[in-house]
Amino acid sequence: MNQATFDKERIDPVLADMFIPPSSHDNETHLVASKCNKCGVYFFPKRHICPNCFEEGTLEDKYLSNEASIYTYCVVRAAPVGFDSPYILGYVDLPEGIRIFTMIETDNMDDLKIGARVRLIAGKIRRDENGEDVMGYKFSVMKER
Repeated sequence: MNQATFDKERIDPVLADMFIPPSSHDNETHLVASKCNKCGVYFFPKRHICPNCFEEGTLEDKYLSNEASIYTYCVVRAAPVGFDSPYILGYVDLPEGIRIFTMIETDNMDDLKIGARVRLIAGKIRRDENGEDVMGYKFSVMKER
């Protein structure tokens, strides 16, 4: 997908507060988390009260790292309405200590393995009831060097 022409109007409303799609001034996708300034723990999605130290007013918005590693995954072959099968769901581990449940894409299924490096991207997640693409964040398997 051409990142510069990302249609912000088609972002999944559930995901809209969780990530920032690429823009003309910043061609990167960003996940938005909270970091507690008291205990130093990150939370995704964002929180209003720290669930670790239960302090109010200590959280600030932070971008998470754009690279992660696959913790585990599964290939979904029987998709619900609006999703194209097969697709991959899994958990990825970010350096900030956060594990995220997400869609994962790859050009080569041989590259898909536990521990593989992945990069955050924005792209099609599903189709809505009108058949229009709905966009969101997902991770893409990086080529081994």
